Amino acid sequence: MRAVAYLRIVCPPQSGILPIPSRLHPGLGMLLVAAFFSAIPVTAQEDKPAKEPYATINRDAVDYRGPGRDPAHDLPGPEIKIGMIVPLQGPCQAEGDALVQAARMAIEDEAASPLPAGRRLALVPRDQSGPWGRASNRIVELVLEDRALAVFTSTSGIMAHLAEQVGNRLGVPVLTISSDAGTTQTNVPWIFRLGPDDTTQAGAFARDIYAERHFKRVLLVTEDDRDGRLGTEAFVKAARQCGGRAPDEVQINSTRPETQPVAAQLDAVSPQAVVIWASSDLGAKMVEEIRNAKPTVPIYLCQKATAVIAAPRSVDDRREDKAVREPHSTAPSGGVWMVVSRQAEGTDAKRAFTRRYRERTGNPPSIAAMQAYDAVRVIAAALRQSGPNRARLRDRLAQMKNFPGESGVISFDRAGNDLAAVTLARLR
Repeated sequence: MRAVAYLRIVCPPQSGILPIPSRLHPGLGMLLVAAFFSAIPVTAQEDKPAKEPYATINRDAVDYRGPGRDPAHDLPGPEIKIGMIVPLQGPCQAEGDALVQAARMAIEDEAASPLPAGRRLALVPRDQSGPWGRASNRIVELVLEDRALAVFTSTSGIMAHLAEQVGNRLGVPVLTISSDAGTTQTNVPWIFRLGPDDTTQAGAFARDIYAERHFKRVLLVTEDDRDGRLGTEAFVKAARQCGGRAPDEVQINSTRPETQPVAAQLDAVSPQAVVIWASSDLGAKMVEEIRNAKPTVPIYLCQKATAVIAAPRSVDDRREDKAVREPHSTAPSGGVWMVVSRQAEGTDAKRAFTRRYRERTGNPPSIAAMQAYDAVRVIAAALRQSGPNRARLRDRLAQMKNFPGESGVISFDRAGNDLAAVTLARLR
């Protein structure tokens, strides 16, 4: 079995005041990208039978035992900054705008409960668009120039891994809404992931499609990027575990997205269900195309694809609640479905957030927007116990249990995984 080496260099700052370079070293971004790729195992293209790992990481043992917790490492100044690396340009700009708006709402709400010593929270968004080296430099700028206490990343798995590498090297907590479970499987104690991972989502989709509905013909539509490949692997494996036939697959070029291949496969396969693993921009387009062509066929969306689609209104939309369970049969019942964290139905706080978000943006919030709002509030809750110290904040996040978020009840294990139970929800 091929051994895989992972980069793990912990270099926290040695003083409370971080150096602010006049400009970043031109090669720093590329070095971080190289570090990112060194941490990703190379997967063969052919479909090989899965093997049991010879060793696994004990999630309960993941911890940070280095320096940085003493008051000398506290960040100075009246503002405590939370950095964001999100798409502010390009095809997924709508996702980035939604995340920033939700995070700003959280900043405003947290201002009602002042921080110790009269400090205040501030948001610093930076754009993830462009080459990976440029995005890496922007994450480093958030840490070194903006002196962010923590960094939040979008649904992009690439951004989550880049931020994870920076966080691990510089000792900065990272919260992400990427579903890439690889971020929390390499014994890196600085990253925390909100929402279900790819394996959890794929398992819920496959059980509903194959075990409950007994469908045979399934079309899997994916984007030809790393997140799309991970989603494909997760769903194909889940389908096999449910005894289902492997799905027919069609890939969409993310740089030149065309819908003709999907339309051709819809005609050729005549699927009973469609699963989409793609970005928010491409996912929304594919939903409309498929619903126009096959209005009665149920569509299952990965969480990344729902970042600009309104969240389910209430628990009544959820298939797994026995009181509202639909009769399962081989007859399609339509609808667009996703996996969400379980939570209490329609709390006053959730209704108030939804109303305020709609008033501000003109649209109802997506699950991703709710998660961005929750991420800021989780950081604020931990900050009130840790103070403006990155290492102590990391410790408090690792101990976070049963935080009542808008997207669900948030608890992390020591490796940074979201422990919330999930259910299948109908979006529309």
